[in-house]
Amino acid sequence: MLKKTLLSLTLCLGLSQVSTTVLANQNIQLGESYTLPSTVLKEQREVQVYLPSSYTRYSTQRYPVIYLLDSESNFHYLTAIVEKLSKSPYPAIPEMIIVGIVNTDRSRDLTPSVQKTDSLAGRKIEGKTGGNAAFFKFLETELMPDITHKYRSNGFNIMIGHSFGGITALNHMISSEKSMQAYIVHDPSIWWDNEMMLKTFQNANNTKMQNKQLFLSQAGISTQQNGVDQHDDAIQKMHQYFSGQQQHHLNYKFVRYEDENHGSVTMKGNLDGLRFIFEDMQLNIKAVAQNPNLVKQHYAQLSQKLGFEIQPSEPYLDAVLSYLKREHQQQAVQQFQAYMNSIYPKKPI
Repeated sequence: MLKKTLLSLTLCLGLSQVSTTVLANQNIQLGESYTLPSTVLKEQREVQVYLPSSYTRYSTQRYPVIYLLDSESNFHYLTAIVEKLSKSPYPAIPEMIIVGIVNTDRSRDLTPSVQKTDSLAGRKIEGKTGGNAAFFKFLETELMPDITHKYRSNGFNIMIGHSFGGITALNHMISSEKSMQAYIVHDPSIWWDNEMMLKTFQNANNTKMQNKQLFLSQAGISTQQNGVDQHDDAIQKMHQYFSGQQQHHLNYKFVRYEDENHGSVTMKGNLDGLRFIFEDMQLNIKAVAQNPNLVKQHYAQLSQKLGFEIQPSEPYLDAVLSYLKREHQQQAVQQFQAYMNSIYPKKPI
């Protein structure tokens, strides 16, 4: 049996100078971690998992999943972003499970090819490179099935990657047979191996991008080295390519954060990227009193945009129903609860 470890933050509640009350320490649980043995990679992989606050209270609810690269750097703050944006009664995104993949050999796993040339001035990558294919096999044949078995996912998957993780996410988008529905990519290393990732997209079949959501960010503070800013220039070339693909059903957005650098760009980027994927999801529940079918209509439109059927969560529906009851909208309550029962049966009317 795999040993699970709590990822927690201990909140110490101290005593004031005038207080005589002894307060016990309390733990704020952010998630859990476990070790997954990988036959593909021939090593143990640490996986960090965040579960929504409603997960234990709603035992049949299923959730989208974020697969987060470089989890050791991004897991803690991303859980807070998702928790805040998904909070009812005005969620901007669904509640989601976060699956963070902790690195063992980053340059090996998060590069699409063995480096043939020193394609960024002054930069030489030591150690193994070009392990994307093996990493994707681990992801798709070992990790994703394990997550599906252990947790209640609904099949809508998002990958988030930064720098080397950014080109890995793009490579997965264009080359994998089991692609995600959405990708959030931050300041990717398009310069890698003489811009091979850009060339891969230029030579690919555009149908690979149909019904995909892609958010691409770039740091505004330059990574310029030796007077030749290959990193920034290569990202701009990639942006120009994607800008011409929107007629091929790619839902694409690009943002350049002028005040952010390569290390800090992920903070704003993840906030805006998640909002972009679920754009227009937020609904004014006060309008439901006038139109009890509004939520149903709204999520039908959202599903059409995403190319994936997504239903409002039971916690969200309960929050709307509670509002209607407080407002004494009895007719709206009955109609809305009938709608809830059609999605989540056995809720009493």
